[in-house]
Amino acid sequence: MPHHDTIALSGVIQHVFAHRFTLEADGHTHLADLGPKGAAAFPLEAGLSVTLEGERRPSEIKVTLIEAGGREPVRIAHKKPHHAPGHVHADEPADPAGALAAVTKAGWTPEGEPRRKPKHFEILARRDGDAWTELHVDFAGSVYKRKPAAPDKWAVPA
Repeated sequence: MPHHDTIALSGVIQHVFAHRFTLEADGHTHLADLGPKGAAAFPLEAGLSVTLEGERRPSEIKVTLIEAGGREPVRIAHKKPHHAPGHVHADEPADPAGALAAVTKAGWTPEGEPRRKPKHFEILARRDGDAWTELHVDFAGSVYKRKPAAPDKWAVPA
């Protein structure tokens, strides 16, 4: 997951949509998200002047701290997204030898080196003399996708 910039703003809440709200600050309107638990801990209302800190995302600000005059500041911890087994971020190590071993174990004969992608390896392989196939192998070593090898993408051996 990409790292997001931290931002601090002070302004007035304009509109409230459950746990999301718009904040008018520095002449701009910002969409901010407290999350359901954050909204329960810090009730939102239009016209309230607040100061907040959070992570700027492409579509909104994930609020990590919010405060207003006369109220206790509230810190909000957002859950990290749950990923399927084998999920590895693009900057984490992945084992090409393990991907090749998984392909061989599944009964395929790989050709050439695995091509690293952000979430998987692509490997050219074939089984029992059949047509060449592009296999997608996740970082946990599971072959999860097969498709015909495109000649413009792979130098398919004769």
